[in-house]
Amino acid sequence: MAASPSFKSHSIALPLGALAVAMISVQIGAALVKGLFPAAGVAGATTLRLGFASLILAAVWRPWRLRPTAREARSILVYGIAMGCMNFCFYSALSRIPLGIAVALEFTGPLAVAIAASHRAVDYLWVALAALGLFALLPLCAPT
Repeated sequence: MAASPSFKSHSIALPLGALAVAMISVQIGAALVKGLFPAAGVAGATTLRLGFASLILAAVWRPWRLRPTAREARSILVYGIAMGCMNFCFYSALSRIPLGIAVALEFTGPLAVAIAASHRAVDYLWVALAALGLFALLPLCAPT
């Protein structure tokens, strides 16, 4: 049985909307956290952002209702450490280079995954356009 056109458009709209909200959230978060650097420093901004994210996650997930096993607790701990290190490295870069370039460099990882997982020629076109956008952000000419 084939999917109806309205079902197909609804099944595409939700992931695209979630993707747009996630991208906007990340970009607004990066812009806001850059303003914290003078007051809190890179480590302080990282701690604040991860702390607030943890509180929001705890309010939504309510971890006190489910007791993780020792293995799950270790996985959660490793994941938290990885997130902290990733954010600290990104914010360290953000404190030294412009926001657009830092975010573009952060995007190269998912772009490489897209290239590796690509199966269609049109995928390479989209990857090429994204790479062209990254290239356009590079400061190729020194200011005079």
